[in-house]
Amino acid sequence: MDLLSISETKCRQCYRCVRECPTNALKIDHGKVKRIWSRCILCGICYQHCPHDAVSAQTGVKRVQELLDAGEKVIVCLDPTFPAVMDKGTPGQLVTALKKLGFHEVWEAAVGGDPVTRAYNAWIHKDKEASWISSFCPSLVYYVEKFVPQLKDALVPIVSPMIACGVIAKHLHGAGTKVIYVGPCISRIWERMSRYGKEYIDYVLIYHDLTYMLKAKGIEREEQEPSDFDGPPSGLGRILSFSGGMSKGVGFEQDLLNMDHVVEAGADEAMRALKQFQEGKIRSKFLDLLFCKGCINGPATDKNISGPSRKQIVVDFIKAQQKKRPANGAADIRKLPLNLKRSFAARDVAMPDPKETEIQAILIQLGKTYPDRNQDCGACGYGSCREKAKAVVQGLAEMEMCPHYLLEQLQGLYSSLEKSHLQLKSSHEELEHAQRQLIQTEKMASLGQLAAGVAHELNNPIGTIMMFSRILQEELGDNENWQNDITLIVQEADRAAKIVKDLLSFSKETKVKPGLVNINTVMKEALALLVKQSIFHNVEVRTELDPKLPSTFADPDLLKQVFLNIILNGVQAMDGKGTLAIQSRKLDKGKKIEIRIQDTGKGIPEENLPRLFDPFFTTKEKGTGLGLALVYSLVSKHQGTVTAESRLGHGAAFIITLPVLGQKEWQKKDHPITDLKNAPQGKEHDSHGKDLIG
Repeated sequence: MDLLSISETKCRQCYRCVRECPTNALKIDHGKVKRIWSRCILCGICYQHCPHDAVSAQTGVKRVQELLDAGEKVIVCLDPTFPAVMDKGTPGQLVTALKKLGFHEVWEAAVGGDPVTRAYNAWIHKDKEASWISSFCPSLVYYVEKFVPQLKDALVPIVSPMIACGVIAKHLHGAGTKVIYVGPCISRIWERMSRYGKEYIDYVLIYHDLTYMLKAKGIEREEQEPSDFDGPPSGLGRILSFSGGMSKGVGFEQDLLNMDHVVEAGADEAMRALKQFQEGKIRSKFLDLLFCKGCINGPATDKNISGPSRKQIVVDFIKAQQKKRPANGAADIRKLPLNLKRSFAARDVAMPDPKETEIQAILIQLGKTYPDRNQDCGACGYGSCREKAKAVVQGLAEMEMCPHYLLEQLQGLYSSLEKSHLQLKSSHEELEHAQRQLIQTEKMASLGQLAAGVAHELNNPIGTIMMFSRILQEELGDNENWQNDITLIVQEADRAAKIVKDLLSFSKETKVKPGLVNINTVMKEALALLVKQSIFHNVEVRTELDPKLPSTFADPDLLKQVFLNIILNGVQAMDGKGTLAIQSRKLDKGKKIEIRIQDTGKGIPEENLPRLFDPFFTTKEKGTGLGLALVYSLVSKHQGTVTAESRLGHGAAFIITLPVLGQKEWQKKDHPITDLKNAPQGKEHDSHGKDLIG
């Protein structure tokens, strides 16, 4: 089981742990945070900074509880920081509570700090020319062994106070005694598993484990009678939880101008100090370094209490203990044959530098090329975009760890989705238009059949009425009253006959005879037939016909009928006075032709626009409502569309769109036109006038 695990259920992908990790031991893999164990130094910063408690430490608390339940002889050693964390009740009440939990003795782990401090003092001062690095912080030791193994021989070869405490406890109570260490440091769990730790420390717990165990047994610390600590008394070992505590214990003067020693606490500060020490920029005799801001600010301390507040609590406890319990038993420890020596091993995790071309390729993909686009913000956990790109090539990082890259990717995805949405919307509108056309076509086909039947049935009776009306006119002679009435009958019968004729024209299947025609020529011929009529005398006709308009296969006679109907409707809508604008142009890179006919009449009410092309729909007093229906039918036969735009008081515009087709395109239609031999060609065609349906 991993010493530090990340719960996928609790993790909310905020990736704060990835950004905070000082050794880039965390990466994002398919949206999940994964740990690169070869780079992890168990500093616990991910545990400390996770806002969702998704990171947990595996300490073996259940095994310790089993030892206590079995009645084993177990000594618990509390880190010097305990007063600032286990602060419910007094330290004496905590001792009683822990004994009720089953611990045989309760020690201050600072007992091990005293002999370690003396060993440091002797080692550092035996060679006045050498420079040394403190080694009692496990995370610092692992960092040196993995990332700057060249400095491993500069580490003071003395065990940590935790192991020293275990050495003393086993020496005094026997190797069979179980020693449990409790503190704020997660890297101590790993240190216990080393060849120096596993002999003297059986388990390492964090303060949260003790709180859990006491709560599970229903033991309230504040309700206990106070008890004294067991084991040898502690001295200066208690101050090692403070940044600079080891320098104080060794005897270095706390002088701002004294560079014999350097004190740095915190991951970034410690790593920079090691780098500068390696580069020769720091020449001090002793580097007192901690990966935390002092052990009192370790990962398993209370986040709600400030560092100075914790320090004050520990200082108050130290002063109280000095008055209460003089260190008269220290001489006993000095006489013990304690072996506190240790050595260090290089665990170099450095990887070969990738090729420059590989780094540049990743920077290009990230959009962070130097010198203009790099941001070096550190949000991904790396100090610069170049370091991040290098890590990606080495397989230590993912490009998705860069929030700016992710944002650009999301923006690209949004643009793609927006484009797809517009395409889908356009396709939907085209489908709706096609459906409306299909409904209109089916409606007109049905109405055409109905109209043909009605016209056929009405034609004979109307003819009979007209014939006998004229006979009556002749027989009645000069009878004025009767002549007026019969004349009205004849006029209305004539009107009915015209309607019947229109119905027959609408209903019959018009044969399309296509040829290669120029739309501009057809439009000019249509205008020539109309502009001399009296209704056009006060109408200004403006034409804007594209001279580069491509020719297309179409029936010029049918198209002329379309243009005549729309132009005449427009002039009538202006009551013979206004401006008629006619425009032609290419669309879709010459694949389509658009003809726009616009008048300045009174316009069409919005509610009437959807019904304009319905047969028998008209707003004219004497109109049949078949003209625009026929226009729609004829344009559809040319695989085109016709639409209308209008606003009341601003006139109306009819837009005809026709595809540019050749003979092959016509022959590929569902009902190919076979009568092409005699089809008119280009401008030389002969157009024949056809009846207009009003």
